[in-house]
Amino acid sequence: ILGPKGRRRTGELMPKEGSGSRLQLGEQGERLAEAFLVRRGAQVLERNWRARPTHHGVRGELDLIVQCEAVLVGVEVKTRRGTYYGHPFEAVDEIRLRRLHLLLAAWAGERGWTAARRVDVIAVLLLGGPEHERVRLEHRAGLH
Repeated sequence: ILGPKGRRRTGELMPKEGSGSRLQLGEQGERLAEAFLVRRGAQVLERNWRARPTHHGVRGELDLIVQCEAVLVGVEVKTRRGTYYGHPFEAVDEIRLRRLHLLLAAWAGERGWTAARRVDVIAVLLLGGPEHERVRLEHRAGLH
């Protein structure tokens, strides 16, 4: 099996054909991540917040904005049906992480939030077929 750059990839799950759109997959991952955070005591403040280009010169979207105790948390959720194209965490590079911090600062600034804040990333892997789908969720908190 050849990967996206022609390299041989073995032992990795290939994406399933006809398994729903990327938008549906992303929404499913965001719902799973939200439920995960709420079970751990987080309060959801906003979903899919988009910054207009005038917000501190930054554009983009935060998948979830939650409050964990006294900390404001911007959450990026990456969902995949396998690791054939890499682990979901690999999609969040230094540039994207910097943008996430700027987006969270813009959201906090609009609302006068002055307490601590951080950026988390949640990777959601949906494994197996539709009848036997397993979910593997990994949470990395406080990324810089």
